[in-house]
Amino acid sequence: MLLKYKDDYQKIVYDLLSLTPNMNKMDRITEEMDWYADSDTRNFYLWKDQNDNWSGLLGVEDKEQNLLIRRLVLVPELFTMDNCFKMLNELEKIYLDKKIVGSLETAKVCEAWEQSKDE
Repeated sequence: MLLKYKDDYQKIVYDLLSLTPNMNKMDRITEEMDWYADSDTRNFYLWKDQNDNWSGLLGVEDKEQNLLIRRLVLVPELFTMDNCFKMLNELEKIYLDKKIVGSLETAKVCEAWEQSKDE
């Protein structure tokens, strides 16, 4: 289940962001959180796995016709393409009128997801 960020989820977002290699310092995580908060076009979405545990995070930016995936984070034990695709499928249902695209960091996963939809 994918849920849009709200202030109650701040600690969860901090914990999930800390799993990414370039986010291992609290100052960097705070900067990232502030950057998302500074614009209505940027949002976090948190993902709960089938056991109802917080397990993933998507950082997105609305770019007119596209939705740019800036962050895609899953807890290490659940990081599979299948789970990435589940998150993106749920996001696509929220943004029906947008094409989901990846940033440099997320492009490979987004391209694989796009190809999997054609199969």
